[in-house]
Amino acid sequence: MERRLGITEARKKLASIVDRVRYQGENIIIVRRGQAAAAVVPMDVYRRWKREREELFKAIRGIQAANPSADPDQVLQEVLEAQQAVRQTTTE
Repeated sequence: MERRLGITEARKKLASIVDRVRYQGENIIIVRRGQAAAAVVPMDVYRRWKREREELFKAIRGIQAANPSADPDQVLQEVLEAQQAVRQTTTE
């Protein structure tokens, strides 16, 4: 579940926001001047994102090391395309 809160309200209710995120698994988007400014997510979600990001960059470095003459921008583009293809197959 995702909920949007203005920054003033979020400031007033920080403790309850943390409890809802931690114990109920809510995702809270903090809005400032009508624009999403930050997200408060459960720690397991944050840890998963962090681990996946580290794995992605490790894969990119490995591909670049195996293909030193390849254009780094092209390598990144191909990795991102492959990542999207994997995501599509897992959501179908």
